Amino acid sequence: EQTPRLPATSPYGNTKQMCEDILRDVVAATAASEGVVKGIALRYFNPIGAHESGLLGEDPNGIPNNLMPYITQVAEGKREFLNVYGDDYDTVDGTGVRDYIHVVDLAKGHLAALDYAMAHTGSEAVNLGTGRGSSVLEVLRSFEKACDKEIPYKIVERRPGDIATCYADTKKAKELLGWEAHHMLDEMTADGWNFTRKNPNGL
Repeated sequence: EQTPRLPATSPYGNTKQMCEDILRDVVAATAASEGVVKGIALRYFNPIGAHESGLLGEDPNGIPNNLMPYITQVAEGKREFLNVYGDDYDTVDGTGVRDYIHVVDLAKGHLAALDYAMAHTGSEAVNLGTGRGSSVLEVLRSFEKACDKEIPYKIVERRPGDIATCYADTKKAKELLGWEAHHMLDEMTADGWNFTRKNPNGL
């Protein structure tokens, strides 16, 4: 959280920074008033998975922008193969590494943040992740295990702005909110596939 924010390569990152700045300024502007605003900016990493019941999950319209729903659609036969953007990064298998967090852990992180905000004033920015990275191919292999089938993929050119590795420093979330992620990658992919299997046409 103390790393300088430099989202120059990402319009999405720029908008996140703007929102954090607005939240911080509103909190500061109301600090001396009776209507004090409290704020916590939760910096999600990469939410995936679904509720273990299979009743609540992700089914995006159109072409997914994120890895997990794309893999899911290939597994369902809705898409022919997964595009893997680059295999020459300095990572365990050459593919990009990201911090994937189970959506249930993320939901619990929100509850912990609300509890903290009710008892404290001011604004904070807090990472919500696992603190561990998984490569694109590691996620793919985990999903193959979950659905018991091979997921076809093709290596294509890197995308502009992508970096090799990005995962959370989660110490602040544990110290400030008393929160940490508990679900591992295989649970995330298994729960994601369970939702898809039970809801082949979405909700």
